[in-house]
Amino acid sequence: MDIVSIEQQKQQLRRAVRRRAAAEAPALHAAGAEICHRALELPEYRAADLVMAFVSTASEPDTAAFLRGTLRRGKRLALPFLTGPGQMEARVIKDLSGLQAGPFGILQPPESAPAVPAESIGFALVPCAAAGLHGERLGHGGGYYDRFLPALGNQWAVACPEALLLAAVPCLPHDLPAPILITERRVLRF
Repeated sequence: MDIVSIEQQKQQLRRAVRRRAAAEAPALHAAGAEICHRALELPEYRAADLVMAFVSTASEPDTAAFLRGTLRRGKRLALPFLTGPGQMEARVIKDLSGLQAGPFGILQPPESAPAVPAESIGFALVPCAAAGLHGERLGHGGGYYDRFLPALGNQWAVACPEALLLAAVPCLPHDLPAPILITERRVLRF
């Protein structure tokens, strides 16, 4: 299959998943509590001094418990800060009170928050539009994580509610499979 047709399949799948996510937004958001609990128990997370996560939107699993839990445990917490089209960096925060709306209306650290190299992140919890049963991650289409994830090695996990877990997701060569996939019911390792 050629790259163009795979990109078209991914775009069609994103549209279908967005409709499903919008229809089930409260349930997907609520699934976050159990996903966060499972993520906080992972040995990869426990071993990390610097943790990166995302601030969820209303149609994603709620990550507030993960963010608060990480800060309560005394770990350094980094969040994505968008620097340009398809580009982001990790910036460390000390608390959640200073977050500001960034591009796409997603909360991010203030511009004054210190940036850290991706390679220094011990564990990251990553969003998805949907995921496949073999660790395929369907992003939201901006390529931000596609460019960022290679620097993390295998120290990251995708947060995906069961309702958005699919039999398969079309992938391109640059699409990294997740080493860990966390749903509200289980943890899958690849």
